[in-house]
Amino acid sequence: MEAIVLKPDLQESLERDAIRESRTVSDLVNEAVARYLREREQAKLERETAAYEHMHHDLARDYLGQWVAVHDGALVDHDTDVSALSQRLRQRYGRTSILIRQVREEPSDDLRVRSPRLVR
Repeated sequence: MEAIVLKPDLQESLERDAIRESRTVSDLVNEAVARYLREREQAKLERETAAYEHMHHDLARDYLGQWVAVHDGALVDHDTDVSALSQRLRQRYGRTSILIRQVREEPSDDLRVRSPRLVR
């Protein structure tokens, strides 16, 4: 694993903030990175939702009532059993966020998302 090296000005700012907040620099960095990853995950899921909506007509024709998985803008799997689908996705993609949605007549706001949990 590559060591993370902060620019000197970032290091100084973090050290000042850590002292002021009675926390460690590591705590501040971990919090910032966790926030960054959540934002990236949310942006990815927004892109997957847009891809799902773009594909909806074809999905409704071919997979109505089934659960579909959209990853990197493409349909990657489908199943009538959401648990079986989730298991296959976990085996194939690990803890990557993937949009899982049941195909209905109209695109819906109901989402199921497979997402890694970020823990402090």
